[in-house]
Amino acid sequence: MKKIYILLLISTIALSLSSCNKEVSNTKSDLIQSRLVNKTWYLDYSITGAVTKTFVGQSTYFITFLNDGSTKDSDGLTGYFSIVNNNGKYDLFVNTKTINGNNFSYTHLIESVGDVKMIQSYTALGQSAKTSLYFTSK
Repeated sequence: MKKIYILLLISTIALSLSSCNKEVSNTKSDLIQSRLVNKTWYLDYSITGAVTKTFVGQSTYFITFLNDGSTKDSDGLTGYFSIVNNNGKYDLFVNTKTINGNNFSYTHLIESVGDVKMIQSYTALGQSAKTSLYFTSK
């Protein structure tokens, strides 16, 4: 009887620990989403390998993420986004349609996001150099 009690106790502790991890994960995802939404993010510069392109002071790419999960950008893409925990790293999945009605999807890693600064990154198919995108919201 004592062995059954110990096994039940261990099982209960294991279940409570696993639910705590999920809660922390959801909390971080919620925090990222709260910093991301209801703002327009302007691309300031990008870095691919050793090449930096700056867009500060120029008309440039921008994207808006709304609280209802929708998004639109300066290229005319409209659609939906989600933030997914990928083993402790957070991916931004964007599913959109072009002005012509064609489907277009992409995934970027959210490196960091604050109240006014955000860094996303991706590695283009067939390339080895990572591209980092630096945004500010205004």
